[in-house]
Amino acid sequence: MIVSDRRRALGVLLVLAVVAVAGSLTIGSVPLHPGDVVSVLFGGGDELQRTLILDLRLPRTLSAFATGGLLAVAGALMQVLLRNPLADPYVLGLSGGAAVGALMAMLGGVAGWLVSGSAFAGAMLSTLLVFGLAHGSGSWTPARLLLTGVVVAAGWGR
Repeated sequence: MIVSDRRRALGVLLVLAVVAVAGSLTIGSVPLHPGDVVSVLFGGGDELQRTLILDLRLPRTLSAFATGGLLAVAGALMQVLLRNPLADPYVLGLSGGAAVGALMAMLGGVAGWLVSGSAFAGAMLSTLLVFGLAHGSGSWTPARLLLTGVVVAAGWGR
């Protein structure tokens, strides 16, 4: 009974994902008909349609799906790590560290991928800071990790 409910839910989610992909490939500044999209995906269509779909819309759609999936995995891992269903990157100060890293890069006058790299470095610094402080003289517990993360997040916000 439970297995069939899960399969039904996964089937509905799969249909919604296909509809979302179809919508993202057809809707835009130049609207395309679903038949044109299917034609391009199977090797047909004119040059403008191929460029719009294969060079612009499809890569963006696939990267959006990959990003969303990876964010979901990261959130689930954080909830498992902290044994708290409300855990998120803001609680541990990771988002604050990333924001400070990106801000420092922008204030330094850099642009492009260096801002993203600085945000990543800030998030990693914040992670190391939280885990280092939470470890203390003994091992860390989820409660200690959460409280340390809240303090570090507050520090990044000041």
